[in-house]
Amino acid sequence: MRLFPHNVAKSLIYHSKCTDIFTNLALEDWFYKHLDFSVIQKALMVWRNEPCVVIGRHQNPWIECNFFTLPNMGVKLARRNSGGGTVYHDLGNLNLTFFTDRNQYNRKHNLELIIRALKKSFNIDSEINHREDLCINNCKISGTASKLGRTSAYHHCTLLVNANKDNMKLALKNDLKENIKTNATVSIRSEIMNLNEICPGITVEQVMKALMQEYNETFQESKVHVVEPIDEQFPGVTEIKKTFLSQVWRFEKTPKFTIFHSVRDKEQELRYFLTIERGKVVNAGCESDEFNNKDIFLQFLDMPFSQEVLNDFQTVTFVQPTK
Repeated sequence: MRLFPHNVAKSLIYHSKCTDIFTNLALEDWFYKHLDFSVIQKALMVWRNEPCVVIGRHQNPWIECNFFTLPNMGVKLARRNSGGGTVYHDLGNLNLTFFTDRNQYNRKHNLELIIRALKKSFNIDSEINHREDLCINNCKISGTASKLGRTSAYHHCTLLVNANKDNMKLALKNDLKENIKTNATVSIRSEIMNLNEICPGITVEQVMKALMQEYNETFQESKVHVVEPIDEQFPGVTEIKKTFLSQVWRFEKTPKFTIFHSVRDKEQELRYFLTIERGKVVNAGCESDEFNNKDIFLQFLDMPFSQEVLNDFQTVTFVQPTK
């Protein structure tokens, strides 16, 4: 496939055949780095994923999702390259990435395009709220985030069509966040709605077709390319995928945080803590100056933070030495 044919269109639409979150994030990043907006004006990437939780670039996965349960649910955990909050994807959710030159970046115009498509094709009325999410009756149907570079930018958003809301709720459930102190970006939870709740029988394929049609009518002469994110078509995309899959990117990029655990000792409550930075425990101890058995915490230092470390931290009996 040639990205820019001689009779180049004013805008391009790329429909990814892949449903793997790490591959699609890699493809999105490839477009961000390689699309030449001196040749085209705009581009749209349309994509879907198997079940996954996607956190923002500056977020903490141990706060944002049911971290230790995700593997049992068959749900992947990914960190994207843009800011914003955590989202759940499955095949009932449509993802849209609008690429432009930095000077042409405009979230509102992109969301208005989606609003027009939903109204024209399905008679669905939606609106943009103050956080630039798409809503119906104050329920969010689309979350939004972006990345702005020196010369290029993208705005991407989700669109809930018939996503599994029960799995979403379970995947994003978190019991640790009340015991964690961090400067990481924290998601703001909202009431959500699938489009099929207001338009029964609507499918992702129908919504995708409607959006592509509206994009074409808006920018004219848009060319649609159904693509397979492989190196033969997008040189280097596999290496980008390896970065998104890596332990360093998904976990060690998490901003420094401290997790606390309280234990009742006779008449006082002792609060213990672990501080995690770049995926490892860098400090551990007790906030009480009266607690002098600090060697008990040495076992945690320099350990990669994991469910096993957390379980040990929460279950070890910390006993004051006999005087």
